[in-house]
Amino acid sequence: MKDILLKLSESQNLTKEEVRRALEDIVEGRATDAQIGAFIMGSRMKGETVEELSACAEFFRERAQKVFVKNPEELLDTCGTGGDRSGTFNVSTVTAFVLAGAGIKVAKHGNRSVSSKTGSADFLEALGAKIDLPPEKVSTMIEEIGIGFMFAPMFHPAMKRVIGPRKEVGIKSIFNLVGPLSNPAGARRHLLGVFSDVFVEKVALTLKSLGVIRAFVVHGKDGIDEISISAPTLVAEVKGDEVSLYEFSPEDVGIRRFPLEYVTVSSVEESVKMGLSVLKGEELGAPYYMVLLNAAFGVLASGLVDDLKDAIEIAKESIQSGRAYQKLMQFVDISQKL
Repeated sequence: MKDILLKLSESQNLTKEEVRRALEDIVEGRATDAQIGAFIMGSRMKGETVEELSACAEFFRERAQKVFVKNPEELLDTCGTGGDRSGTFNVSTVTAFVLAGAGIKVAKHGNRSVSSKTGSADFLEALGAKIDLPPEKVSTMIEEIGIGFMFAPMFHPAMKRVIGPRKEVGIKSIFNLVGPLSNPAGARRHLLGVFSDVFVEKVALTLKSLGVIRAFVVHGKDGIDEISISAPTLVAEVKGDEVSLYEFSPEDVGIRRFPLEYVTVSSVEESVKMGLSVLKGEELGAPYYMVLLNAAFGVLASGLVDDLKDAIEIAKESIQSGRAYQKLMQFVDISQKL
C-alpha cells in the first residue's frame, strides 16, 4: 500500500493490478484508515484514469451480492453518483418509475442521501417501501413488476471498510464513481449522472470497457448530476463501441428552461411531494419537464426507439396514462409483502 501511495503522491497512474492490490488491502483490513484516506485523496488529486475506474468497478462487481434475472441485457439503471450538492428532488428515482411504466425493465441501484436532501433509499422508504430486500426478492420484483431496488450497503459488503474514512476525508472520490458502475443485477443500459463534467467522458469510456450496450453519462452545466432543466447538459453517449460527446439543451426539443430553484427541495417530505406530483401528472411545471427529459434519455438507452422526440412521447404517455404512478404503488405494495 505504501508503494501505491508513493506513486499517487508523484501523480503516477496505477495499473489495473495495482488498483486491485490496493482494494484488496482495503477490503481485507490490511490498510489502515490513514492509508485509505490517503488513497482517496491521492487518487482525487492525481485524477482517476479510465483504467483505474474500470479496475475498481470490476473489483466491486465481483464482490457484490448478485441479482439474477432473465435477459439481463434488457436491464436499465438510473443510478448516478450524487454529490452535486444542488438539493434537487430525487429525479433519478422518479425517472425510474416513468421508465418502468413504459415497459422498460429497471434494476435501480441506490443509497441514502450523501449530499442532497434525499437519496433514492430515503425517497422510497418515506413512501412506505421496504428498501432492504435480499437479492432473490429484488429479482422477483424485477420479473413480476419490471422494477426492483438494490440498496447499495446490502449489495456491496466490500464497501463497508471505506465508509468511515470516506466520511472523515469528506471529498468526492473514486468510490462515488464506482457505485453506479457496479450494478448488482449486471444492468447493461444506463442513464448515469456524474457530479463533475471532468468525469462525463471518463465514465462513458469506463462503461464501454465494461461492456454496456447503451448508456448516457450526463452532467448539467448548472452543476447537477442529471439532464438539467435550467442549463445545457454535457452528454457522453455510449452505443456499442462508440462514445460521442455533445451538449443538450431543453430548447432542442421545444421545452423552455426553468430556474434550478424550481426543482430544489429542503426535505425528504418535499422531495416525495414533488415526485408524486410528477408521477400523477398533476402539474406540468419544472419538475415534470425535468423528469420527462431524463426519462426520454432513459428510453433511448433502453433501445425502444432511437429518436429523442419519440422517446419524450413514450415518457409522457407513461405519466399521463397513470402507469408510472401505478408502478410506484405496485412497488411499495409488493416490497412490503415479500
